[in-house]
Amino acid sequence: MAADTTLSITQIELGLALYFNFRNNVIVPNVSWGLLNHEADLLILNKSGYLTEIEIKRSWADFLADFRKRHTHEDTKVSWHYYAVPESIVDKCREKLAEVDPGHKWGLISYSASWDGECWPKIESQPSNIHHHCSERKLYLEEQFQFARLGAMRTWSLKEKIIKKWKINPISLSRSIPAWSLFSLQPVSHPGMKAK
Repeated sequence: MAADTTLSITQIELGLALYFNFRNNVIVPNVSWGLLNHEADLLILNKSGYLTEIEIKRSWADFLADFRKRHTHEDTKVSWHYYAVPESIVDKCREKLAEVDPGHKWGLISYSASWDGECWPKIESQPSNIHHHCSERKLYLEEQFQFARLGAMRTWSLKEKIIKKWKINPISLSRSIPAWSLFSLQPVSHPGMKAK
């Protein structure tokens, strides 16, 4: 599938996490087990205990493929749903959603890339239940803890991945290095490492 954006999934996830304020909400990418009855690209838990799901799509074909999946993102734990799509296909996506989702259960977020490669999301439309929770419920405290635990596990897995991929000495990582800068680190060269 050819992408309709130059942004990677990680850049889009980070842009959405900043937009939805990860300092005020617990935001976890790639939740595939342990909480919902389906895989979610990005989940946001607000302070009141309600979940928002965002399905990230990088192309028109990827967006259309979501409607052929067996599951329908139906889960009583999710209060609000959004699709995040490249700005270049937002009009086509809006038309398709009007056709397949006449009740406007899904909101729509467009995103674009800034000149320096950052993701800039924009809410195009809200889900129809944005001001109430319908039959969805807030997460129980145990579920909120489980969700936070999944997010913490992502942090440690990411740190391990960065250290392995870039051959970084963990002692050299100081607190003064912003997390976003780790994505721009260059691989460390050492004797025995083959040039690519």
